[in-house]
Formats: sequence, C-alpha cells, structure tokens
Amino acid sequence: MCDGRGVLNMKIDHLYHLDQRLNDLVDPLQPPVSENMDDVCVWIPSDRISSHLVDIPSAPERKWPDLLPWMLEDRLLQAAEDMHFVVAGRTSEQLQVIAVSRQDMSEWIRIAENAGVSAVAMAPDYLALPWEEGILSIGWREGSLLVRQSESVGFAASPDVGWALVDSILSSSDVPLRLSVSIPEADLVPAHLSNTADINRSVVDWKFAPFPVINLMTADFKPKQKASWLSYWWSVAASMVLMVGCLIGYIYSANQAIEGEVVILEQQLVGHYSSLFNGPKPQSDNVRSRVESSIDDLFEQQKSLQSLPIAGLIQLDSIMKGCECELISLSADQNMLKITVANGAKLSSKTLSIPGYQISLKSGQEPDTLVLTLAAVRRPS
Repeated sequence: MCDGRGVLNMKIDHLYHLDQRLNDLVDPLQPPVSENMDDVCVWIPSDRISSHLVDIPSAPERKWPDLLPWMLEDRLLQAAEDMHFVVAGRTSEQLQVIAVSRQDMSEWIRIAENAGVSAVAMAPDYLALPWEEGILSIGWREGSLLVRQSESVGFAASPDVGWALVDSILSSSDVPLRLSVSIPEADLVPAHLSNTADINRSVVDWKFAPFPVINLMTADFKPKQKASWLSYWWSVAASMVLMVGCLIGYIYSANQAIEGEVVILEQQLVGHYSSLFNGPKPQSDNVRSRVESSIDDLFEQQKSLQSLPIAGLIQLDSIMKGCECELISLSADQNMLKITVANGAKLSSKTLSIPGYQISLKSGQEPDTLVLTLAAVRRPS
C-alpha cells in the first residue's frame, strides 16, 4: 500500500495520465477484460473537491458518517446525498472534512478501469507537494495552481484566483511563511512574490511523490479486495482436506463392508465343515487346521480299507452273501485271511473268484466245516 512514510508497494499516477491512456483503447466506454489488473494509487484533481472544518460532533465516532452530510448541508453546492465525505484530519476541537461528488468518484474509478488498472487509493493532488512547517508549498498542474498549506490542507485553483488566495494566506498568517514554488516558468509568479519566493523550474513527479495516508476510497467506494495467494492456498488446502476426509470415509466404509463379508464367509465355512465332518463346530480361526486333520484321518482310513484284512473282508461280501453259513473262527494277517464256517454247502456251489486274490476252500478239521482262505496276489515290481 502507498503511504505518507515513503513506502511504495504499488504504482502511483495522476488521473489525467490514466485518462490519456484511453486513446489506445478500441472502445473507451468498455473496461479491458483483465482479471489481474495492476493496483494503482491515484492523484485526483483538487479543484473537484471541497475542504471544510467542522466542530467535532458530540455523538460517538461511529455515527459521524451519518451526521457529517447534514452538518455541511448549507455549505455544499450539491445535495448532501449526492456527496461522499472523508475525514482528512482533526484537531482537538475540529475535523477537516473533504467532500467530493459521488458521481466524480464513480467516474474516476471507471477511468482507472478503462486504463487497465485498479484504483485502490485516491488523494487530492495538492498533497503531492512537499510540505514543512512554516513553508507554503506551491506547484503547477496543467494550467492550475496547487497550494499546500499544511499536512492535510490545500487547494487547487486557476492562477488568478490561486495567487489571490496565496496573498490572503500570507497576510492572515500569525507567523511569516516562506514560499516554495515549483513552476515550469518563473514569469507565472507575480512580481511582488517572486522576490521573496524560492522558485525552481520543475514539475511534480506524480509517480514518485510520496502518497499520503488520506484515502478518498472509503465506504461505498472502498476497493474490492483481491484474492491473494494465501486465499488460494487456503482453498486448495480445504479441497485437499475434504478429499482426504472423503478418502478416509470411503476406506472406512469399504473396510466395514469387507469385515461384514469376512464374517459371512467365516459362518459359511464353519457351516460347510459341519456338513462334511462329524464333531463339534470349530472356531473360524481353527477351521483350516481341523479340515487338514480330518482329511488326513480320512486318508488313513482309506489306506486301512485298501489293505488286508479289511480289504479282504470287503471283497468276501459278495461271496458270503446268502450262503447261510455259521462263522466258527477268523484269523488274519497282512497277507492272508482264513475263515472257518459251518453249514457251508451253498458256499461250495459258488464260483469263488476275486480279482487280485487267490481263494481256496477246504474241509475243516471239524465235521461239516469248511475253511476259506483268501491270499493277496503280489504283483511283480
């Protein structure tokens, strides 16, 4: 921001210089299309403002903006509601109030926009003149005389009116004032003043003159604050936080769904185990080990069923069926199965043949008994 301490953080220029840039626009009534216009502090013509001293109102300061228009109503050339008021300075008893037409303020803002810049501060151009205590500073701006009396008081007028006002100020001052005149031609200074004035042939450098604290762009004319990189960063950060929050919520929901599916699968697994194997239901964590153990037991059972004497007995089922025999004794080892039966007449009449086994049927030591021998045939390796 531009301020009266000589700190310059943006461009400064006079309104008339901005107005001249309109010549380069195709349509000066339309502002240029730009989202990144440069900010600028603008000097405005002091002859378009009026400065007034009023007693400090007894009301609270927050109510001054509402009171000032009516306190100055009889001093204004326009209706109070058409004017914009800014407190430019104050003493212990009085306020210095600058009044400017609202239409002029709107027009100056439009001129800046048409010139491709954004006005962020406006101040009367007489404040561009240097000032020191005891010095009356006088300058020149395109045919107008600029006069600065104090830190915040000054005016602009045509030369004939301006020099008359300077004489009035000098004659009414309680202390002698020195004149500091910056003017392009020394002949423009009246003869009775040129002898005592400090005259230099220079013009005001509008772009480098320190901009004052006074700013006419207040209230309804306060410039719109542009979004800074920090505001963009916050929006990006907020978006990131929102996205991370959504991602966490999605992961949590997905995890809950997966956990639900796992529970269902565990229940199905335990149910399938119970339908396949006997015994109590195992815990879901032990199903795998129990299944492996049960399968191993089944393989052992299958192996036992395929070896003598169990395999032999199974094979004899088709022969012994319906023979009406009476079992007397049974002996077996890994290679042979021997059965002694009584009343085996029907067994003698059957064809005794079992693949993989040698079968013999002989009379037993006891009368009316038969001995059935079943031996496994060893296959050549």
